[in-house]
Amino acid sequence: MKKSKIRKNIKRRPGTVSNLYFHEGTQNAIESFQTTNEKREQEKIYIADIYPAFNKLVENLIYVHGFVGLYDSYEDLKNDCITFLYEALHKFDASRGTKAFSYFSIVAKNFLIIKSKQRASKLKKNVSMDDSDSLSQEDVNEIEKYFTIFVNE
Repeated sequence: MKKSKIRKNIKRRPGTVSNLYFHEGTQNAIESFQTTNEKREQEKIYIADIYPAFNKLVENLIYVHGFVGLYDSYEDLKNDCITFLYEALHKFDASRGTKAFSYFSIVAKNFLIIKSKQRASKLKKNVSMDDSDSLSQEDVNEIEKYFTIFVNE
């Protein structure tokens, strides 16, 4: 006998906003951010409504998809991704019928994937001289010879 999933419909009072971090108010804030030309007004909208949603979105993506080990610190990765989302704010087009959450979650996830691939390739290029398995003694001697010539010049 299979158990069926029972979904509860949560009834909210009219006019209340759900506790989700990306909601209709965030969508409206992004649209008003795009239409406003005043920098102070844009800054106010971003700090009050958009930044908290971006912050939580990026935080969830980093932990859910395992991007934690990408940077030296978690905060650097999170801040870089939020900055990238801020730069992509003007590219969102609500008239196409997409939701802001869908658009920005894909943009953030792609950013994190690209950064992880760049980091992985960078780590592959770095070879430690202390790692005896990856270098032969001849290679170590050549590298030391090169560096002594380079340093003496």
